[in-house]
Amino acid sequence: MIKVAIIDDEYYARESLKDLINEMTDFEIVGCFESVEEFLKNKKNKKTDVIFLDIEMPSINGIKASKCLDKYEIVFVTAYSEYAVEAFEVNALDYLTKPVSEIRFLETIKRIEEKLRTKNIINTIAAENNNEIIFLSFDDILYFEYFEKNIIAITEDNEFVIKHYKSLGSLEKDLPQNFVRIHKSYIINLNFIEKFIKEPISLEMKNKKLLPIGKTHLKEVKKILKI
Repeated sequence: MIKVAIIDDEYYARESLKDLINEMTDFEIVGCFESVEEFLKNKKNKKTDVIFLDIEMPSINGIKASKCLDKYEIVFVTAYSEYAVEAFEVNALDYLTKPVSEIRFLETIKRIEEKLRTKNIINTIAAENNNEIIFLSFDDILYFEYFEKNIIAITEDNEFVIKHYKSLGSLEKDLPQNFVRIHKSYIINLNFIEKFIKEPISLEMKNKKLLPIGKTHLKEVKKILKI
């Protein structure tokens, strides 16, 4: 099931999108929000795959807001066609103009399904190794760490710099489902957890490294681990 959020300050625009999305059997709306701030404060944002995002909103422009939503796939929905170039410069998945026609909406749905399907098929990530670029299997990565403005992939016997991504948030949306964010600086592979430590609250990984669990992630981590 593909989880969708709608962010638009106009009630009727939200309702119109809801009606279209509710017709899609493989899509579930996790929430409708009047602003980006409201979405970010809501716990449902962690379960979201795709955001249908308005551009012209009172609090913040949707194009600018998308830069702090880089862990999600973004579909812009706006009455203004002149933002199209900017939208694709921030890697938007699609750009819809209001009122959204059913035919054009179905094209967007296909694009979303294809992007998320491809995401689940790819099982390697490019990493630097001396002067070479190698491709690491996700199955070999214990966790990712953000350290000194670099993303580091940790395997059992080595560490590699991931250059393509500028933040853990942007990396997170391209990872398989067995990778979970536990801290502002760590994304872990669930398959390599050895222990849940109660004091201090952390996870012991297969390489015996203890990784802290951030307060904002603790409840979700416990839910995933069923503890």
